[in-house]
Amino acid sequence: MEFNNEGLDNIFFESLCKISEDYYFMENETGRSRWSPTAVNDFDLPGEYVNSSGAIIRSLVHPDDLKRYDAEISRIKNGETDFYQVDYRMRKRNGDYIKVGCRGNVIRNDEGRIIWFTGVITRLNGEVDPTTQIANVYVAARDIVETFKNSTAKGALMYLGIDNFKRINDLYTFSGGDEVIKKLALKLKGIIPPSAMLYRIDGDRFAIHYPYAVASDMQAIYNRAAEEAKEIRLSEKVDVSLTLSAGVCMYPQNAETPEKLRRNTQRAFERAKREGKNQITFYSQEIREQYIKKLRFTEVLKHSVKENFKGFELYYQPIVDPVTRKIVECEALLRWKNDEFPKASPADFIPVLEETGLIKEVGEWVVETAISQVKKWGDNDLIVNVNVSYKQLKDGNFAEYVLKIIDEYGYDPTKLVIELTESCKAHDISLLMKTLDKLREQHVLVALDDFGTGYASLDVLQDVSADLVKIEQKFVSGCRDNKVDRNIVKHIILLAHSLDMKVCMEGVETEEICQVAEEEKADTLQGYYFSRPVPAEEFGRMLQGNR
Repeated sequence: MEFNNEGLDNIFFESLCKISEDYYFMENETGRSRWSPTAVNDFDLPGEYVNSSGAIIRSLVHPDDLKRYDAEISRIKNGETDFYQVDYRMRKRNGDYIKVGCRGNVIRNDEGRIIWFTGVITRLNGEVDPTTQIANVYVAARDIVETFKNSTAKGALMYLGIDNFKRINDLYTFSGGDEVIKKLALKLKGIIPPSAMLYRIDGDRFAIHYPYAVASDMQAIYNRAAEEAKEIRLSEKVDVSLTLSAGVCMYPQNAETPEKLRRNTQRAFERAKREGKNQITFYSQEIREQYIKKLRFTEVLKHSVKENFKGFELYYQPIVDPVTRKIVECEALLRWKNDEFPKASPADFIPVLEETGLIKEVGEWVVETAISQVKKWGDNDLIVNVNVSYKQLKDGNFAEYVLKIIDEYGYDPTKLVIELTESCKAHDISLLMKTLDKLREQHVLVALDDFGTGYASLDVLQDVSADLVKIEQKFVSGCRDNKVDRNIVKHIILLAHSLDMKVCMEGVETEEICQVAEEEKADTLQGYYFSRPVPAEEFGRMLQGNR
């Protein structure tokens, strides 16, 4: 079969290959890649031009490094980052492994699909991280193994990482990000005790191994590191302020082996990140129990999805006209009932659905179930709002699926509202616009939820073509007695109406708020004053009494 090398025959690429012994590669959107002659020779590649080289390169990565390698590839594929950076061991033609550092960058099209992936693989000094010139992850692993050879060994291991590091790369480019890493490494070297050892693990993450330390020693190191990170000077005119998250495991009390020490430190680090960042977390039995519980929770949730969405159901909350108080819309809200986890809320299971990728299947089930139930109620004027996450909208097939369901049920697309959740607003909205535009072209409506807080502010209003904004509850609840909140609500409504958008006030709990809404000419109201979310059958009865 003949292949087209369009885009891979690049003079600049060829020049780099001639002046450096590093291994260069470039891959286009078809998955066809080009490798430097040194890479072809040293790693026994099929040729300079290779189809689907990902599987080939992965087969050359040392088995012990595959988890780290795969994690970085997943971050690229999931759209979490456009910059690839990871160290690992790679098998050469003669069977020997060499330590390499791979850096790459992807270019995406308007849909977020990768169209170019270019990078360089550099042979590393066996013990030194090339960016920071401090000991690397392999030295860390070796030192910890050596420590546990002493039966009386005790101390602590800390993982320390920069919060929201992608923002640094976005603001100051990848070279700026590297400079931040270097400067932070220098500061960390200056604050750790002489008997402690500093390592760069990967990306923005460091490790500090401190034999014979107690918990207060690690707390003191973190406090100093967090203070130093508040001011990183990139240039005379640019200072960067960072926050740090850290996880610590004390040994031997919480880890009897090197592997348990690394694993438990990682769990403590993840807990610090998950619970708000900018903090230190010490590994404990409670963290272990929580981790085991989450594993079980995930397995039960997966089983529910596979068992035809067993335990899942939709609740509906009415949305009313402020003048007539009649139900004109409803919001479909996902619930999950399980005997083993009877108190599981959407805040518990939706993040797990997103992490596991099950949100795609469940999200499609929500859309079809909501549309089918509204059709069953027979109210042709009722509008249903469905929450959609970032990962659902990023799926290139989501719009097609929604439109297919609308067509199958003969559903009026103007009676469906897609609500963007907060997770959407925390990402690059421009990547989602193609999906949203496809839906709006077919007259499906788009709403911005929780308007006025977080990412749901004027910049999002500028970027997203929406039909509706839903004002966040914190402004609504105070607008009766607080002049500032009243003015915010008033001007959001005026702005939205000037842009031909409707406005829903969420979190309405009193008659007084209803009166404000009517005075300020909000289009719809939603809140416990009218009803909490109720099961589909009960909502159907509500509709009967609404006519």
